[in-house]
Amino acid sequence: MKKHVVISGYYGFNNAGDEAILAAIISTMRKLAAKQHQELEFTVLSANPAATRARHQVQAVERMNLRQIIKALMKCDLFLSGGGGLLQDATGRSLSVIYYLGLVFLAKLLGKPAVLYAHGIGPIEKGFNKFLVRFICNLADYVSVRDEASLEDLKKMGVRRPPLELTADPAFLLQSQVARITLPDKKKVIGIAVKAEADDSYLKEIARAADCLAKEFDAALFLVPMYYTEDLASTKKLAGLLQAEYFSLEQVLEPEALLGLFEQFALVISVRLHALIFAAAAGVPMVGIGYDPKVAAFLGQLGLATAGSVENVQAEVIVEQGRKRLNDQALKARLKIKQKELRQKAGAALEKIFFTLFESGDK
Repeated sequence: MKKHVVISGYYGFNNAGDEAILAAIISTMRKLAAKQHQELEFTVLSANPAATRARHQVQAVERMNLRQIIKALMKCDLFLSGGGGLLQDATGRSLSVIYYLGLVFLAKLLGKPAVLYAHGIGPIEKGFNKFLVRFICNLADYVSVRDEASLEDLKKMGVRRPPLELTADPAFLLQSQVARITLPDKKKVIGIAVKAEADDSYLKEIARAADCLAKEFDAALFLVPMYYTEDLASTKKLAGLLQAEYFSLEQVLEPEALLGLFEQFALVISVRLHALIFAAAAGVPMVGIGYDPKVAAFLGQLGLATAGSVENVQAEVIVEQGRKRLNDQALKARLKIKQKELRQKAGAALEKIFFTLFESGDK
């Protein structure tokens, strides 16, 4: 019997991290279904339904169209929220918590199983939003988060009733593909990902550090705008500050091809969380610069510290960390082990969702 899953997240915005999450969820659940001789169909709530349909071969509806959302929920067997940093009130006019948890509540009102998968929680500062988290997450059938800090945040906000589980970012489940990108003919390539900030003076520190590392290791630099439309201006500004040879990603890659590109880097320097996640998934050492607690939380899982925040990062610290991590064979071996561990965690949570909420209905 064919089962129908509705998926909600930050999809359809050409954010590489979120599209990687969606691709991983869909492909992994399809593989699980195939092994069990079952069929799954998906409807994704998207900002660009046409692009989502074409990219992932799924049904998709406009993420703000309540009538279409209700119609999709009424015929589904499961509502899946996630993953990613959806539950926070630092951006989106503080409406993210209301929107994403409102969908969970709507699914439960319609009598549907609702799960939260691989969420990154916070920062959540508003009292009303904390109440919503406590009230609605306690209605969910299952909740998993992608880091220890998120798990502790949920517990502090009073989430007790559903099973709470620590998993990992779904991007670790991606299978890489060859990226048809011409890389510079150098021994080493250093990938760099930045993002727009109100004060972008931190770009000068990254440029100084990148130039130093490029010279020391005879490396070329490769600039990767992870959230293409949002990051392109900052990426171009960084390019204008560089003295070393650099190349830039000039197109939006599919998540699997982007992972294939990261596999060819010797080091990644990033402000974007998912560039660090892609680096870890590719077994590549990284230097992370914090703009959000989730960056430090993720690096902490790997036993690494940030090089500072966008407000106080210094080129010397980036260079010191980059030099040490490029030459640290023990770190590279540890990343390979951690890569497998995090992939297993991400997959185990999806398996639990699949087997408990699908097979049980057929017995």
